[in-house]
Amino acid sequence: MHRNTTSQHGGLFVSAPGKIILFGEHAVVYGRTAIAGSIDLRTYVSLYTSADGRIYLSLPDLGVEKTWMLKDLLKAADRLAAEYPIEEDQPPSLEILVPIARKLSGSCEDQCGVQHLAILAFWYLLLGVAHRKRDLLAVKATVRFKLPSCVGLGSSGAYCVCIATSLLQTAGLIPPPSIVADEQGNLTWEEDHLDIIRKWATAAESLIHGRASGLDAAVCTFGGVASFKPGHRIEHLKNLPDLRVILVNSKVERNTARMVQTVKERLKKFPEVVDAMFGSIDAISLDAAKILHRPLLEENGGGDTGSTVQENGLGPFGGNMVEQDHHSLQPTRTASVRSSSLSSYVGGGKRNSSASVISATSEKGENVDTFSKLNDLCRINNQLLIALGVGHPKVDLICTTLARYGIHPKMTGAGGGGSVFAFLKPNTPQTLLDMIDGELRSHGFEVWQPPLGGPGVVEHQTRPELFQTPVSSTQCSTPASKHK
Repeated sequence: MHRNTTSQHGGLFVSAPGKIILFGEHAVVYGRTAIAGSIDLRTYVSLYTSADGRIYLSLPDLGVEKTWMLKDLLKAADRLAAEYPIEEDQPPSLEILVPIARKLSGSCEDQCGVQHLAILAFWYLLLGVAHRKRDLLAVKATVRFKLPSCVGLGSSGAYCVCIATSLLQTAGLIPPPSIVADEQGNLTWEEDHLDIIRKWATAAESLIHGRASGLDAAVCTFGGVASFKPGHRIEHLKNLPDLRVILVNSKVERNTARMVQTVKERLKKFPEVVDAMFGSIDAISLDAAKILHRPLLEENGGGDTGSTVQENGLGPFGGNMVEQDHHSLQPTRTASVRSSSLSSYVGGGKRNSSASVISATSEKGENVDTFSKLNDLCRINNQLLIALGVGHPKVDLICTTLARYGIHPKMTGAGGGGSVFAFLKPNTPQTLLDMIDGELRSHGFEVWQPPLGGPGVVEHQTRPELFQTPVSSTQCSTPASKHK
């Protein structure tokens, strides 16, 4: 059954988070472990069915406004159905669909670069859905970004997750979401349906990047923080400590391919040295995973199950990957809700006030110790990345600036510019954060303080603020100046 997304019924609003690689970039290319987490700088899609037989795609932040005829899509879907059987458990074939998508979208005619790839990914997913549901209705999709592109923050993954989710649900290939994802009442999907979204989004992202590991799409779909090792199961880390991060955009456009090639050449020149560095980065990722993943012990030997909910996501990432061998990272199915307000929200009981004070004091000390360890691991990992040849003077300036405040950041992503992140000490005074923010901005950097490890893809129950007013800009998006 088609989802009714006419304007009279309010449409469909979906968003997905960006991501940062916390530890392990470059080394993960050579089989080592990486840790990545979602950040609450999100990509949003508004989708309506249209009654005029036209398909619309609006990307106002990228200067894209495109229209096509639904009849052309349906003709292509009929040809696909006649020539190619549907593989129910697999995403659409890139080899088969991309040439058709390129021809029908006409994206090469007046767009290039990121615009062309965004249009092509949209049409690939549209064709894949139409191949399975050939009575697909015409749709009008508008995408807005609070997530900058080309700085290693998972903008492509978030875009593909949003488009895949909205089209799959509109066509009835996944059901409406039923699980409360946050205190705003936004909803997410059952794990098996999230895994369908992940598979389709990973394929679409491969179209954009040439080859995608699947890590970005997985984190953008499921949210939370994950451990990833090539050839092993992507593992969702549970019961995370309460941590905040600061994220800084150096505004130096990175070139991922060039940085990967730099590391490859250094490995070829000094194989034993660089391989040992990869081993050290792997050890850092594994140590970080042990710090972040804290298996839950049942309080008071059990207790009321009503006082526990799943936290930081919805469970381990699915997929046809080999079971991973980090037994210490096996996820717990439930996690105690530390916030009394959230406990009340999900129906949990009240804690004893003195026990709450003791617990809060203990947790505060634990979080300070956690920050100290992660802060040191960031400093070591960043120095290793510099030694691999992917540093940049602007990144050095960010690191030097933050080091004066006792904060040690690291590059996230390919390096050579792009973004830098650091963990913030719990209870850092706002006056100090403002001082840090001002100093970084005085050098021309962009700064955010996004929550780490929050929900993945969600359906909003009310229209997101970004869709309340029209946008006239045709430039690439710039996120809100600060997120706290």
